[in-house]
This record gives sequence, C-alpha cells and structure tokens, in this order.
Amino acid sequence: MDVDFAKAVQECLDQVGRGRVATCGAIARALGDIRAARSVAAWLASHPEMSGRHRVVRADGRPVLASASQELTREGISLSSGRVSTDRILDRLAPVGFLTTLREEQRNLSDRVIEHDVGENFDRIAGVDAGYDGETMYVAATCIDAKSLTPIEISAVRRPAEFPYIPTYLAYREFSGIEAAVRRLKRRPDVLLIDGHGRLHPALFGVACYVGVRLDLPTIGVAKHPLVGRVSRRGGSLSRASAIEFQGEVRGYAWTPPGRERPIFVSIGHRISLERALEVVRASTLRGYPEPLKLADRIGREMKRNKRNEKRKRVRRDESPSDKSPRGLAGQAPISSFSCPSFSWPLVSSLFSV
Repeated sequence: MDVDFAKAVQECLDQVGRGRVATCGAIARALGDIRAARSVAAWLASHPEMSGRHRVVRADGRPVLASASQELTREGISLSSGRVSTDRILDRLAPVGFLTTLREEQRNLSDRVIEHDVGENFDRIAGVDAGYDGETMYVAATCIDAKSLTPIEISAVRRPAEFPYIPTYLAYREFSGIEAAVRRLKRRPDVLLIDGHGRLHPALFGVACYVGVRLDLPTIGVAKHPLVGRVSRRGGSLSRASAIEFQGEVRGYAWTPPGRERPIFVSIGHRISLERALEVVRASTLRGYPEPLKLADRIGREMKRNKRNEKRKRVRRDESPSDKSPRGLAGQAPISSFSCPSFSWPLVSSLFSV
C-alpha cells in the first residue's frame, strides 16, 4: 500500500495551473477526506520542495504561505486585503483517492481482527506512545511486570515523521515507529497497550487494531478522547465502566481511573476480548492512566528534552571555539539519565534508531 502523502498532494497541486489557486479543502476532498484540510496547510508550510504550493489558499482566500503573494502577483493574480478573488479559486479538483484507498484498506483489514482471548497469562504488559517535535517522531515502548507494575524493559526510537496527523488515519503516521520500538524489546510482550483507539473507530480499525494485526500481537486501544460511539444503556456497566455502542454493538468502554476527572476509552485492538481488555487496563492503572503508557509518554518527553538540550549545547559550542566541556563517546554529548519509579537507565541519542 502506497502511503506517500507528499506524492498524493503533489498530484493535486499539479492540477492547479498558473493564474488559479485551490483551497486546502479542495485538495483534502481530492485526497478523499475533508478532515485532511488542516494537515494539507501544515504540510505545505513545512515542505518547501512541493512545487506549486504557493497556489493554495484557505477557505477565505488567504494564501497558506505568507510569502505567496509575490509569486501569485507574477502569475497575474491580484490580492485584495490579502485575499484572492473567488473567481480565481478552484473549489473542486479531480479525485486522487489517496485517503479513500487507505480507508478501504482499513475496512478490509478490520475483518482480520480477532475479538476473543488468544493468550493465557499476561505477565508482561507493554505500552507504546509516540510524541513529536516538528518533523521528528519519538516513540517509546515500555514493558512492565503485571503483578508489581514495575518496569522490566524499555526501548526508544527516533524517526522522521513522513505522514501528517489526520484524524482517523493515525496508524499510517505512527506504525513504522511503533513497530521499530516494539521489535527492539528483547522479549515479545504478552499484550500491548496503544495510545489510541482500536475498534472505536469509523472503520472499526484504529491504530491499536492496525498494530495488532500487522505484528500479530494482543493489543488494546486506550484513548483520552472519544472518536465514535455513544454510551449504551442496554450494554450496562462493568466495574464502573460505561459501555460505548457503535454501529449497533458495544465496541468499547469509557472508564474513569482513580485520580482522573474524565474517562479514558478502552477498546479491542486484536486477539483479546473487550472484557479482558478492560480488565488489563484497570489492573495496570494506579492513577490517571495505565502505567506502561504513562511511562512511555514520560520517556518520549525526556527524549525530546535531551535532543533540544543537545542542540543548545551544539550552538553554544559553535559560538565558543574555546569551549573545553567534556564530550561523550564518538563526539556525543555526555550521557544523561533520568528515573522513573524503581528504575533508572542512561538515555543518549546514539542509542536511538533513526
């Protein structure tokens, strides 16, 4: 499956000739989903290599790029109060079908999801979380002991983000990093918690399902905000969790952990029943959010802080040639470390895969 977002957007831009502009919404519809409009604008702003990006405007006619006015003027398009006249705007482009194809893949793969318990004992519970700093993705996978909830193993990767954030297409943005982080664990986890939805998704195939099917692992979707569904009266409640119904069936639970005001949303990812999924989430949560996900998020944040600190040190060193500060192995900054409950380990950028 071709998931080259840049290529698909360029196909749309190539339809906009000199003297005309297109809206972000028109490009998003050509891609296959209007929800991609904001992502189109953000992508064009951060990718100067895209040809014709100056011919894209917002819904009110304002160019997406602040520098586009001069180029548009050279092409014969005048702006009034910073806006392009409506008679120059293309509201519709020929369909490229990029996101339509991805949605079709989601629906096809959703039939592969196994909604009953396959594993026996879940002794090693893992969690994976992805964070971003500009064009860089930081992914951490943590594995804890199911009984003590203490960390057993941790892996982390840093990769370029090659797909933008588009609601309901999160798997195509994060899977490569998630796969790399999980495969770097020395032992395969018994169950993997994903910071995102599983069956509570328009195609019944959120990122937790995608990861589970692709890696053939029991997975659980754990999300902070609802995406689809409504609280079901006929579904009742389980352990003070409210059933969430979507497309006529109970697809997940909304459960409010201790120390948290708002619920989290639990759903099947793959190779697990919904009741077992909720049981695992509750058992691995002390306060606020499941421990594996909370720890993975903390690591990701620390990775970003360390990288920013490295950049600051590099700038200061370049500005001060006489700087004699100690350097680490192979010219790296000195190894730094950080701690979580009952666990500490070194963190250095040279340990990450890129």
